[in-house]
Amino acid sequence: MTKYPIIIAEIASNHNGSIDIAKELIKKAYDVGVDAVKFQKKDIESSFSKELLDSPYTGENSFGKTYREHKQFLEFSADQMAELKAYADEMGITFFCTPFDTKSVDILEGIGVPMYKIASFHVTNLELIEYICETGKPIIMSTGMSTLEEVDEAVALIRKYGNDLALLHCIACYPADEKDLNLRVIQTLRERYGCTVGYSGHERNVSTCIATVMLGAEIIERHFTLDRTMKGTDHAMSVEPQGMEMIVKRTKGFYIALGSPEKKVLECELAARAKNRLVV
Repeated sequence: MTKYPIIIAEIASNHNGSIDIAKELIKKAYDVGVDAVKFQKKDIESSFSKELLDSPYTGENSFGKTYREHKQFLEFSADQMAELKAYADEMGITFFCTPFDTKSVDILEGIGVPMYKIASFHVTNLELIEYICETGKPIIMSTGMSTLEEVDEAVALIRKYGNDLALLHCIACYPADEKDLNLRVIQTLRERYGCTVGYSGHERNVSTCIATVMLGAEIIERHFTLDRTMKGTDHAMSVEPQGMEMIVKRTKGFYIALGSPEKKVLECELAARAKNRLVV
């Protein structure tokens, strides 16, 4: 197990299509002690059906008249992704991505990301998973909206290629209600697959993901924003810098508090023991 749980700031589309906001998010994540920032990369035409892309998308969080225009507005080019990676590298924080299609994997290989995230949406997309496996790089996979049998198949494929693997318990509801979180699945994943496990949270609070340390979570991923009231679909279920700083600090505190399973008299107890125990 790592010295402390790894904290990932999931930026996704919370940059609202602005490279400046994206850089500010990277900087804020670094400032509060986050270990890695994660973006998403999509070839829009490959990642979504034509029917969906052509459909109207005119809600208050829309950045275009159709779903295609909305997604295109939020998508960074290969050069912009390379610029963001270089910015993160210079700062000293790990930059990686979730690719939604094989074309995006090629782009991310071109900019040299050190590892990949497989989203819950893609657990059954074995073609994409195999393409990612062929890079030989470590993989983190979320397990939301998936049966254990579907996770079994994806894990078997990844292990066939020998990539380092971590699994994240995840509930693919946006936002997720506490009654649906089923955090004990973290233990189920560890027992079933014997790999690094963690949690990717979509709830509105910060305390739940912190508590997963007590269940053995070694990786915690949370959506990250500058302002939860900003326009966009993910901001309201994200945490702001103050909340992310709380996650970083308190997960470390909980990890330290876990201590050792060995029951013994501690040095800090000796004075109280000598003072308060009756001598028989």
